[in-house]
Amino acid sequence: MSQTFLLEPDIIAAAENILPDLNNDLIRAKNFLKQQSAATGDSLYDHLVDLVHKILAHKPPDVVDNFEQYSWEVKEEKLKPNFDLLNDVYLSPPQLEVMRRMDDMFRLVASKAQKMDDMGEEEQELDLEEESIKPRVSDVIDHNYYFRQGGYGLPERECYALYIALNMLSIKEPVATVRFFGKIFGTSADYYVAETDLTIEELDRRIREFDLKDMPGEGEGLAEEPAPEAEEHKEILGEGEGVELKPKEPVPPKLPPLPESTWTPEPPIPVERPGQGVNKKVYWVCTSLGSEWVCLPDTTPQHINVARLTVRAMIGDLDAEIQTFPPFEGTERHYLRAQIARIAAATSISPQGFYTFGSGEEEEDIDMEEAGDMNFNLNPFYHGHTIKDLVDPSLGYWVHHGRHILPQGRTIWWNPHADMQEEGEEEEDENLPPVIPETGPALFAPVAGDAPVASAAAWTPHVSSTLMSDRALALVRSNLWPGAVAYATDGKRSECLYVGWGLKQLIPNFSPLQLPRPQLEYFVGPEVMEMADPTFADEEAYRIAHLPPPPPQEYGEEGEMMGEEEEDDED
Repeated sequence: MSQTFLLEPDIIAAAENILPDLNNDLIRAKNFLKQQSAATGDSLYDHLVDLVHKILAHKPPDVVDNFEQYSWEVKEEKLKPNFDLLNDVYLSPPQLEVMRRMDDMFRLVASKAQKMDDMGEEEQELDLEEESIKPRVSDVIDHNYYFRQGGYGLPERECYALYIALNMLSIKEPVATVRFFGKIFGTSADYYVAETDLTIEELDRRIREFDLKDMPGEGEGLAEEPAPEAEEHKEILGEGEGVELKPKEPVPPKLPPLPESTWTPEPPIPVERPGQGVNKKVYWVCTSLGSEWVCLPDTTPQHINVARLTVRAMIGDLDAEIQTFPPFEGTERHYLRAQIARIAAATSISPQGFYTFGSGEEEEDIDMEEAGDMNFNLNPFYHGHTIKDLVDPSLGYWVHHGRHILPQGRTIWWNPHADMQEEGEEEEDENLPPVIPETGPALFAPVAGDAPVASAAAWTPHVSSTLMSDRALALVRSNLWPGAVAYATDGKRSECLYVGWGLKQLIPNFSPLQLPRPQLEYFVGPEVMEMADPTFADEEAYRIAHLPPPPPQEYGEEGEMMGEEEEDDED
């Protein structure tokens, strides 16, 4: 038998073919995965790298179960054309801006509280003086707890942020008291409404500004009359020699005299001063908790009277235009202020005896016409009523502490002839028709006297719980202004709140005010009268009747017409 002997190089080559080489296998496998597709130009290696990056970046749960879905999303993102230049632009979510405002509000209130806690012993006496000057903020969290017992109020999380926002208002603005009036819904944003009393210094400043607006300015109503010499110089075009006069305009034809209007506008009803009547309180609004509070302007009788004749939901923009008939002269901030005044006048109720006048006098000893603008405070001697009396259908234990708005648009009636009576114009005063003063319910008038709404009572009382009478409280809900509610316990707690659309209940449905009939501008006469348009036959007859006459014929020496001689010569 023949034997084959392998040399050393051949042995090494054979060993390389038999023994595995990990590096070579990895290179060959990597080269295989990097083979590009003829359709897309991508490779499986690049696709797996992108897929692993996506999984590690997002770290989704159940990767194995949804591996095919992630692979499809990676391939879809790669095939999607990148034409959008704003794809990589970062846009902060709207919630981030809200949280930043909330954080600033919390920091402001916290810094104020920390400053009060760090006061030393030397400042304790000053601290007592500051407590008397410090604005009083109503505990909306405590009141909201009782409202929620009857199914009303705000969520607890929103109520806590609202209480911080009210404290921010007391820190930034010159107010003496702060109370949460309610929340008015809007189509785009809602309004949080705070009711405040201004400090004495700020109120005096606003009264001075109000008085300066009413005072006529110096030199108003004085028109400068042109000098007679100036009238003569207006017609002169040049100066010196060769003065040329301006040619006079042609005299217009004599026309019938223009009719003179006999309508006289009613005198404008004056606005009540700051701190009086409907402007007794100052209202602030904001659309989101943490944003700046905006002070609403004082309302006017014109705004209130137009708001009574219209129905419009709020938008949430204080600068929005009000398009109604009769026309409303103002924006949504003025309309919102008028609606708040109407709601406060009709829905501010409390148990009988809960409030009292500052002098402590009885209601019978006070002139109610003057009491319409008097200040009232919490009654320190109020001991409360039983829940049974507060939920009695007769509503004999509930009274209004909101000032009634007269049809004139004011809480205190204004006599339009007062100026004439002061000047002593007796002759003119006799010719004027007598004016009947407007009257309304007095302050602390019982709720039982309110007009019914669709043959039902204006207020509906009910008890919060019939199982635990010792923890029950009485609630009264308004049927005239849906969303207005008031609560009272058998102790010394009571508050009213409004959460609604700011619309009054109208039965029957609302009917807009009709446009007035058009008036005659001119009296029908020979100069101004309507006539039917002429027909085509009439126009043609008029044209023929007004044709110019034919030109006259010329005659020769023998008395024959020149036209006939020319015709004979031609023949």
